[in-house]
Amino acid sequence: MDKTVKILEDSTTITGFYDKEADVLYLSLGEPREGVAVDISDGAIARYNEDSETIVGITLIGLRQRVLKELNHKLHVAPHPNGWAVTEENAESSQKVFSSQEAALKYAVGSAKTQWLDVVIHGENGEVQETINPAIDALLQRRNLRESEGEKRECLESV
Repeated sequence: MDKTVKILEDSTTITGFYDKEADVLYLSLGEPREGVAVDISDGAIARYNEDSETIVGITLIGLRQRVLKELNHKLHVAPHPNGWAVTEENAESSQKVFSSQEAALKYAVGSAKTQWLDVVIHGENGEVQETINPAIDALLQRRNLRESEGEKRECLESV
């Protein structure tokens, strides 16, 4: 039995309330209406009105804590007794070990790019050498490339 689920078809008004003490964000899509709670993800609840077959609201539990956790999420490339390790900050025992810093960095950059994470690169002595964000770096490179191509076109057109 397939059900229809409508989202923002009748209204584009979104109202919200954030309960700072409980760290819960309540959003109503359109006028607030009754709805059944549907757990759509860990800490995310959709309120569904069965009569209108419409999502009437969304509740996000622990929003502030989740955002802070993601903002502080980084990958570290650091020396390890068996080579070089890529370790996730704020993750329990999430570590991959590689034979070289280059291999560890290549893995970290690939992972970080898809998740928009920072990569903290440590030197042989364990000291932080550099922090990069491969996704942002890639965007900047593309923008710079487009700008330089535009400048080349302007030069050619002026000749």
